[in-house]
Amino acid sequence: MRRHKKKKPSILLLYPIFILLIIVSIPFIMLASSGGLINNGAYEELKIPEVLQTQNAEKAIQVYFKDEDAVKDVNLEEYLIGVVAGEMPATFETEALKAQAVAARTYIINREKANNEESLKLHKGAAICTDPTHCKAYVSLEKTKENWKEQWEANYNKIKKSVDDTKGIIITYNDEPISAVFHSTSSGKTENSEDVWGGSVPYLKSVDSEGEELSPRYTSTVEVTITDFQNKLKQKKSDIQFSQEREKWVEGIENAESGGVKTIKIGGQTFKGTEIRELFGLRSTHFTLGFQNDKIVFHVTGNGHGVGMSQYGANYAASQGAGYEEILKKYYQGVVLKKAY
Repeated sequence: MRRHKKKKPSILLLYPIFILLIIVSIPFIMLASSGGLINNGAYEELKIPEVLQTQNAEKAIQVYFKDEDAVKDVNLEEYLIGVVAGEMPATFETEALKAQAVAARTYIINREKANNEESLKLHKGAAICTDPTHCKAYVSLEKTKENWKEQWEANYNKIKKSVDDTKGIIITYNDEPISAVFHSTSSGKTENSEDVWGGSVPYLKSVDSEGEELSPRYTSTVEVTITDFQNKLKQKKSDIQFSQEREKWVEGIENAESGGVKTIKIGGQTFKGTEIRELFGLRSTHFTLGFQNDKIVFHVTGNGHGVGMSQYGANYAASQGAGYEEILKKYYQGVVLKKAY
């Protein structure tokens, strides 16, 4: 019998089918290569992790450089290196330096967000300045080289890494950047904000702060002549009366929760501890006073306003193994650390 040969399909007829298969397969190939196709055949939503979204972000701010009397646009992270160098010794523990970097970054962003009219006027339109009596200390790159000399490279790299490792991280309370105030040395307990500035802030509460006695500024003494003591107090409150028995001049002291002087009554007039500190140049409101011949002698513990993070307390905590997040959550109660950018 004669067999009939089967006809081969025309290439032209197969071509549309081939193209259709390629088009249908493309999404599956792309998802499989990106990890989007999971084993059960379902599709996983493709999301860019937050860290990838922010890792290349840069934050620019305007800073009023007081020494130059000029406002400049600067990179915040680069600026922070100079701030941390100005605010904390480079010899401090790395985790303490990281805590300082986060606190300083938060402080700056808080000031920028507040957009305070008086502050903008003082800074010639900038959110922050380099005057440590008003904002935060800052040391230029050139100045760090001058200060650190042969230790410059090691110190600079240590501080830069502390800033880099915490890039974009700020301290928040109720999803808002906090007022991350800090000070050099506490008396062993930090201060409630209301005992120093009058306003109660939920995250600025008195906490125990260990290791403060290791600070070179833990204790200090100030001597004032009797005449200067009387004159300065009279300038503040003219109705003050000094009796012949000087041992009776101080009539009573009210202490804050931390143990510092909240108010003190002298010669019938009541002064805040902060007023006495300012009048006589005391390092803190943790003081006692007594008479020594023709002088008043103040014995002082701690250095600074005492609110928020203690730098020497933070350094001690870091030396005991605490990380920067643990340190910050100790000194700022109920806060959450978040990426700002």
